[in-house]
Amino acid sequence: MSIKKTVLFIFLLCLFSCSSPYKVWQKQVRKKVKTHLTKKPNLPTPPNTVWIKDNLFMDKTEVVNINYLEYLHYMNEDSSYNHYQNQIPTNGVWMDKEVPFSDSVKLSLSLGYLEYENYRFLPVVGVSYQQAINYCKWRSEIATQNFVSTRENKYRFDYRLPTEKEWENAALSFIDSLNTSNEDNTKYGFDTSIISPSVFNLSKTLNKSRNDSTPIPPTIYAYAEPTTLLGLHHTIGNVAEMIAEEGISKGGSWLHVPLQSTINERIRYKYPTSWLGFRCICEVTEVEN
Repeated sequence: MSIKKTVLFIFLLCLFSCSSPYKVWQKQVRKKVKTHLTKKPNLPTPPNTVWIKDNLFMDKTEVVNINYLEYLHYMNEDSSYNHYQNQIPTNGVWMDKEVPFSDSVKLSLSLGYLEYENYRFLPVVGVSYQQAINYCKWRSEIATQNFVSTRENKYRFDYRLPTEKEWENAALSFIDSLNTSNEDNTKYGFDTSIISPSVFNLSKTLNKSRNDSTPIPPTIYAYAEPTTLLGLHHTIGNVAEMIAEEGISKGGSWLHVPLQSTINERIRYKYPTSWLGFRCICEVTEVEN
């Protein structure tokens, strides 16, 4: 390639990257977050969270395997054997009929999804509602103890599952304040004229089969872009997220199509599945010495 063509290629590449729809979206995200944070109260931000409103913070991502493995480590060290065993996710969810893989692949995921090194930052699945509640309680104790022991001002960190309204408001992330007439924006929490729902980790077909092109594993990196205007990853897609109301999840997953995965849509569950996970919300409260 000649020098002129090389220079032209680099120029066009830079032009495209600087003017791409995603760059426009990133600019909107930064602007909205900056404005939003001017209203934040003088409270510490818990790790890996973003401020929502008042004293509420939400996890940037769904709880991932390495987070849950840390929890299991503590349970193994500090609780009874039976309690520890009861906190282990149901790995057999990968053997369900709805998982569109061969039996050998299903067995491989059942044996290694939680602990495989390359899957550390994939969302934990196979967790029951009660296990998610127990995880939140443990996390509250650990966060409060660690913070109080190292700071002059004392704060309490109470982690829990978000209510449906809290989850929906966080997923919406000011999108309704953008100057746009696109009604789809409030369905997914993204400006769909810039970010297409096709970028979310959702299913393209309503009924998956072994012959489709679902990747293995079907979940993806928890910190993958894009984020909402608040900076939340995968509010739509990847895994559906449990909320405080037992039996109801939000946001859809790798097994659900876009119409099943809008912010207002409810996806019901009865037991742990390969498409169901959770993220926490945290209330931060200052306490007297």
